[in-house]
Amino acid sequence: MLILQSLAALMVVAYWISPSFGNLFAPFAAWHAAWGWKAAFLCQAFFCGLLPGFFLLLFRGIRPRRAVFTILAQVLWCGTFGIGVGEVFKLLAAWFGDNTSLSTLLLKTAFDQFVWTVLVIAPANAVFYFWVGRDFSFARTRREWPRQFVLRVYLPNLVSNWCVWIPVVFIVFAFPLPLQILVCGMACSCWSLLCLQLGKRSG
Repeated sequence: MLILQSLAALMVVAYWISPSFGNLFAPFAAWHAAWGWKAAFLCQAFFCGLLPGFFLLLFRGIRPRRAVFTILAQVLWCGTFGIGVGEVFKLLAAWFGDNTSLSTLLLKTAFDQFVWTVLVIAPANAVFYFWVGRDFSFARTRREWPRQFVLRVYLPNLVSNWCVWIPVVFIVFAFPLPLQILVCGMACSCWSLLCLQLGKRSG
């Protein structure tokens, strides 16, 4: 978690102080402007689905029983959520402005983490990854569904999300709007692996 947050912080500092580093992001910004929601889907599908899938196949200790199916599910799930995240980023830019003032960054981070994440991201991920952790079996999911779902599944997901994403999403919003979904996807690679383990071990 600390490595992830440190890399995100170094990236945003390098972006604003080094024009040559910032120019590396220009092709993606143009691609995202041209492709819109399709770019958001592909970005999240790659960084949160395919890239973590490589590690699932590479390391036996975290490899699920149905590894290929898990990777495909991750690609579709995270890509679809990427579209929603991209639209939320646009909405926040319209509401609070597309600038890097401290008040703007704090307002965007607060809405993202204490409204969007609490009401949508955390409960959806909790259910999805609990199901994935039961090898995509609806019967097993129903049988092992905990009575205290909020305490045993939802809250571990939400608290882990806050620990990782409150500082990271603050940094994400320090980038221009066309680049935010890219930086979010890059940070989400490690988070996807953590979600798989949370889903497998919760309940």
